[in-house]
Amino acid sequence: MSGSKPWPPSDVISLHACRARAARLGFLFLLATAVLPPGSVRAESAYSLDQRFGTIEFSVDHLGLFTSQGQFDKFDATLTIDAAHPEWTRIAVDVDAKSVDMSWQGAVAMLQSADYFDVQHYPDVRFVSATIEVLSADHYLIHGTVMIRGITQPCVLDARMTARHFDPARKAEVADFVVTGTLRRSAFGMIADRSFISDAVKLSIHARIQLAASGRAG
Repeated sequence: MSGSKPWPPSDVISLHACRARAARLGFLFLLATAVLPPGSVRAESAYSLDQRFGTIEFSVDHLGLFTSQGQFDKFDATLTIDAAHPEWTRIAVDVDAKSVDMSWQGAVAMLQSADYFDVQHYPDVRFVSATIEVLSADHYLIHGTVMIRGITQPCVLDARMTARHFDPARKAEVADFVVTGTLRRSAFGMIADRSFISDAVKLSIHARIQLAASGRAG
């Protein structure tokens, strides 16, 4: 079950670590939520993400009894897409580590501390894709690297298209993606409170991508 009451300092720190990882997974970039400009998608076209339709969330376990959750409020992402060759897609995501957010504000300061994100020295978290593995028309594996606290580690994100529909507001077809992955905070030097907070940080990213303009009436 999800924790509904304030987390103690140790919980907060763990959550911050989770976020940092989530950010890097940033493809989490399909993770963030991309919205393409009107018109047909062209090979090697660059697009930016619309944060109104995307989230970067993370969670950690505590003694196997409950789960703490958090998210990042500020991030930028760009995608270079070739509609005919999705495997050539390139993703880059930059997350503002200082934007980490949780229901208990006391946790934010702890996650920003030197034991965790150390935002004074490392204010950004960055994810860059290397290759996209197409498993099916709606399932992809995103191989890339995440940099947190100045440390770069490889990571793999699982991206699935959960829906595709016509958006009357945009007068275009849009696709919703859910991107998941797992990082180990210790790999980035976040080792505080290991007896209480899980080393594994689960990432969950939601994104919406506009596929193409349509001639349908809104």
